[in-house]
Amino acid sequence: MKSKKVQRCYDLTAAAYAAELFDELSKKPLDRLLLKQFATENSDKGKMIDLGCGPGQTTRFLVDNGVSNIVGIDLSAGMIAKARELSPDLQFQTADMLRLAFPDGSFASAVAFYAIVHFTAEQLKVAFGEICRILKPAGQLLLSFHIGDDIIHRDEFFGEQVDIDFYFFQTMTVIGLLKEAGFGIIDAIERYPYEGAEHPSKRAYLWVIKSE
Repeated sequence: MKSKKVQRCYDLTAAAYAAELFDELSKKPLDRLLLKQFATENSDKGKMIDLGCGPGQTTRFLVDNGVSNIVGIDLSAGMIAKARELSPDLQFQTADMLRLAFPDGSFASAVAFYAIVHFTAEQLKVAFGEICRILKPAGQLLLSFHIGDDIIHRDEFFGEQVDIDFYFFQTMTVIGLLKEAGFGIIDAIERYPYEGAEHPSKRAYLWVIKSE
C-alpha cells in the first residue's frame, strides 16, 4: 500500500518535479564532484544502474561525464516517461528497489541519490540486500540521503494532493545496515544544505563496495 502511495505521488508530480529539479546538480558542487569521480572510477567496469532515477537528471549527468552503459530505474511510470522524454537517447525502465527484477550480479556499479527517502529502516534492509544481490563482487554503490531522525509527512507535493512520508536517517544507522547487507565502507561524507537550493537538511554521501 505504501509503495502505491509513493508511485501515485510521483506519477502525479513528474512534470512539475522535472521542471523544478532536472538541473538541480548545477547548484550542488559536492554532488557533482562525487558523481564525476564515481563515473571516472566505474565507467569502464560494466553496466551501471541509477536507482530511483526520477526524471533522469543524475543518469544524464553520469552519461555526460563518461558513463556509456547505464540504465535508470524508478518506481513511478510517470517519472520514467518524463525521463525518456528529456533524455530519449538513454535507457530507463520501471522497477521496485524492494524487488529488483534483475539476475544476481547484473551490474558493476550503482548510484542511489536520495532514492531511499521513502523507506523505513526495515525497508532499507531489504533494499540494500537487493542492491548487493544485483551487483557483481567488488561492485561499488554511491548513496545519498537526508541526515536526521525526522519523518516528514506531506499532504501536498508540487501542487498535487498526496499522502507520503519522507524518512531521514543518522549516518551511522545507514552504515550499519549497509555492512549487514554485505558492503564495506570506502568513504562517508556529511555536508550542510545549500541555502536556497534545497530542503534545509544535512546530507550524507556513502561510497561503498560489495564484499568479494
